[in-house]
Amino acid sequence: MLIDSLSTAASTNKNEDLVSSFTHQDGTLELLVFDGASSVSDRHYLDTGAGDPAWFVQQCAVALKQVATPALSQADSMQLALQALLEQYNALLEAAAMPCYAWPIAALTWLRIHANGEEVSIYALGDCKSFLLEANASFIDLDPYDNPQEVILKSAIDALRHEGLDEQARWARLLPMLRERRVSQNMNPQPSILCLYPHGRFAAREHHIKLKQSDRVLIMTDGFYRLVDSYHLYDTAGLMQACVTRGLPAMMQKLREHEAGKSGGMTVKKADDATVAMLGFIAIDD
Repeated sequence: MLIDSLSTAASTNKNEDLVSSFTHQDGTLELLVFDGASSVSDRHYLDTGAGDPAWFVQQCAVALKQVATPALSQADSMQLALQALLEQYNALLEAAAMPCYAWPIAALTWLRIHANGEEVSIYALGDCKSFLLEANASFIDLDPYDNPQEVILKSAIDALRHEGLDEQARWARLLPMLRERRVSQNMNPQPSILCLYPHGRFAAREHHIKLKQSDRVLIMTDGFYRLVDSYHLYDTAGLMQACVTRGLPAMMQKLREHEAGKSGGMTVKKADDATVAMLGFIAIDD
């Protein structure tokens, strides 16, 4: 299996996205794409350099690499990894005394490509996107998911834009709602997002698929998928095909050039960290 991936920060070197992969001795391949949610706190508690969201996704990736095995389900691996993370950083977490809205959360899509190279297990929390691109250019949404909060948030942003508020003012007005939402996500007894202190088992979406030699799987964070759902520069099929024919760097450049030239917008942030990973049996320039 061949992996091509690219991750860039929105405007600084503090990238809260992460793509990670590792292979077990039996040939099983793990591919993980994280999207750390921007903090809604006025300070960082765990990492004042890279920031708490980046710290969280980095430590989760490290913990998963330490504990995950092909014999252990992805769900059980996730619970075990988080337990190990909490034990390892118990002193830091206790000393931080973070308010609940400051606890870091992240979206995660985790592909486990089994040793035969054909069977793939998907474990997903949050709103990363994953698609299968077939040889005839048709595509399948491997993990259909609509975040109901996005409709509420976009409606609120639209109302604020009509008031003529700039990005900074919109953020200030939205902050109470965003913090309330973050507390709700962290306190959920069946969290649908990766969080630091889950109050129960994660309500992950799990799927199992089989790959053909000509298939490609693309995973992306919502920052990269803005090319489709926020900026409408491509439809989903067109974006995936362009990733194959033009390459990931060209598509990332397209995203950043568009964001640099636009104003206003229907999102909280003018730009977002963006990550895309492409998995296949054959090279991109085949």
